[in-house]
Amino acid sequence: MMFGFGLLKQYAGTTEQISTAAEALVGRSTTLTEALKAAAINVGRKPVETTDLAAIKEVEARAIGGDIESDGGVTAVASKAVARNQKIGEDNEKTNLGDVIAEIDVKVTRDREVTSEDAEAVIRAELNHSPFNNIIPGGVAESVTAAYKLNCNPCNVSL
Repeated sequence: MMFGFGLLKQYAGTTEQISTAAEALVGRSTTLTEALKAAAINVGRKPVETTDLAAIKEVEARAIGGDIESDGGVTAVASKAVARNQKIGEDNEKTNLGDVIAEIDVKVTRDREVTSEDAEAVIRAELNHSPFNNIIPGGVAESVTAAYKLNCNPCNVSL
């Protein structure tokens, strides 16, 4: 299902509004896995939640171009982290987003540039799993959207 640019504008705003995510991507390749790395830079210390898991799963599936491995990919790492985190009370003992994404280069061996369809799908995945129907500021969806916007106009981005 295609949602068009309305979802991008509604939840991600202009590049100026997502400057944290865009700043983390400047000077980097604007691929799907680089967008995940930007999210780790932005909000890497937050515990991994189901919202993150859904967005990571969407990014990984799109990066590799199909089905993700049930036990070998970054989605599997994120899934185990979410299950573990749900059993732990103290935030400082939980697995954080940065820990999960740290393995991205080993776990995801294929990658490609972010498209508008990717940004839309990742926003939708994050929204569908958010208890508050919002995306995480500086998180996966916002970072993927920033990567897409940089791909569209890399020399004319106001940060």
